[in-house]
Amino acid sequence: MNLPNRITMGRLGLALIFFAFFKVAALASSPEWWKPAVAGALFVLAVATDALDGYYARKLGLQTDFGRIADPVVDKIIVSGGFIFLAASGWAREVVPTWVVVLIISREFMVTSLRGFIEARGVAFPARWDGKLKMVSQCVAIPAVFLWRTVDLGWPGERLLEQSALVFAVTMIWLTFALTMVSGLRYVLAAAVVLRQDSGVPPARA
Repeated sequence: MNLPNRITMGRLGLALIFFAFFKVAALASSPEWWKPAVAGALFVLAVATDALDGYYARKLGLQTDFGRIADPVVDKIIVSGGFIFLAASGWAREVVPTWVVVLIISREFMVTSLRGFIEARGVAFPARWDGKLKMVSQCVAIPAVFLWRTVDLGWPGERLLEQSALVFAVTMIWLTFALTMVSGLRYVLAAAVVLRQDSGVPPARA
């Protein structure tokens, strides 16, 4: 296994540590401020290393089919798992509604399935810029929720600081939801065009 792929698997290991810490530290009900801070730091570390595997794969010419498939899968495990654990926590539910999490994860499954179906036909269907923007937004939104929880527990008398952290977290969650839905729709439309071209059917006129 080459270096980029080892980094990818290391990110998966960090994701599992994040999930285990969330469970063992009882973040769903724990009042200690440092626990959500550690959870947020673990999540940031797991997603921040995403740039490393792609960088080394391109720089060293080590792109592989395994890496091309595993990298986005690990991304989805980290982000989807983070949203699921938050939705299962009573304290986070006011910021991260369960139905929002369901729609976000459904979009991820749908786009992954579409990409796999199209690429299985020998047609390239790379990630789009709006999908990458969505991923960045997701990777900011989840730590923002942990930041709010940390401030809420660590500085209970600082109402302005707590409210600012709450507004930031809520804003990021809804921005993420909007970007996720819009990018998902654009992927579906792009997939429809690719499939029409592949089947020889001319695209519909506007």
